[in-house]
Amino acid sequence: MRNLREMGKSRRIEGGLEQDLKFPSALLAAAGLDDKIFMWYPETGDIYKEYLLDRKVDAQVNSLKFSLDGRLLAVTGYEVLRVYDVHSNSPITNMSYNSESNSISKNITCVSFVENDATSLVTGGEDGFCRLWEFPQRNLKLTREINCSDYGVINCLSSKHPFFGAVIGTQLGYILGCRWDPSHPEPRIVELFHKKALGIQSVDCRGDNASNVRIVAMTNTGYLLSYYKDRWTTTKVHDKFGLCSVMSNNGEYLATGGSDAKIRLYGLEDQKMFELHTFFDSKLKWIWNLQFSFDNQFLFVASSDGIVQMWSLKDKQVKRFYRGHAKSVVSLSLFEGRQQDQQQPSKTLSLNNL
Repeated sequence: MRNLREMGKSRRIEGGLEQDLKFPSALLAAAGLDDKIFMWYPETGDIYKEYLLDRKVDAQVNSLKFSLDGRLLAVTGYEVLRVYDVHSNSPITNMSYNSESNSISKNITCVSFVENDATSLVTGGEDGFCRLWEFPQRNLKLTREINCSDYGVINCLSSKHPFFGAVIGTQLGYILGCRWDPSHPEPRIVELFHKKALGIQSVDCRGDNASNVRIVAMTNTGYLLSYYKDRWTTTKVHDKFGLCSVMSNNGEYLATGGSDAKIRLYGLEDQKMFELHTFFDSKLKWIWNLQFSFDNQFLFVASSDGIVQMWSLKDKQVKRFYRGHAKSVVSLSLFEGRQQDQQQPSKTLSLNNL
């Protein structure tokens, strides 16, 4: 297999069309408690690009996310929302948004691009506001916001629900649906779940319509919350703190991580959830973030050891290490060129020969 760095310097003819290979067709981005954002080629583990953060502005990165087309990377931190042009040599500085000029206070804890939209994104933060942003002509613009502060600090969100613009999880144990309906002047909040003494650490959604939706969420006490066909279930999956839960793109698998250094893999079948395997590596310590590859064959792991790992779900082995960070890695995002076509498997992450 040719290195993607070499491929990026050439052009080739496919199907009679000349294709520019300057930009990678797959990238893995990660950030955490140090002062860098790294992007790697997933196939090789080679670094594509790194951004050095200004410690006076960016105390740490809380969350990052690629746009659907892979050309933008949204990054959040303390009082900062920034969007990078992935393929340029510098960030799009005029898309920064901070408290000095726009009255946002505290941490912006989570970000996600709106499903099937590369120019709109949603954020949540410690101030309890869920905000919808757009950036026409490369200028960041706040278009809608919902005050959820009565429900607590927003820890996490997912923008993949077919009915709600965002599903958020809060520190006070609420899972809320936030709906931006053009026919209503004010956004609406729908309470989907609440249980006291449970901080919601992560939330993920899958579904093709409002009546066929699965929601999973992880609590700080190690409980997995699962919603399917109008029913919530609660299952203890980690002995210590729960930190993350994510579903595969086809909805067949669920992975969870926590402070016990364990990654649990489950199969999902209708309302059932059955454990398939437990990955354990004491060196990983806290498992902060997980991400499936688009073809559901690999699981990317961010942990407090500062090294991102790629596990094969087929043979349960680590296939690749992504190095560069000096401290804990808390956020991951994977872009694969074919993920824009939900009906076709990814052909950009060719790791079957590893």
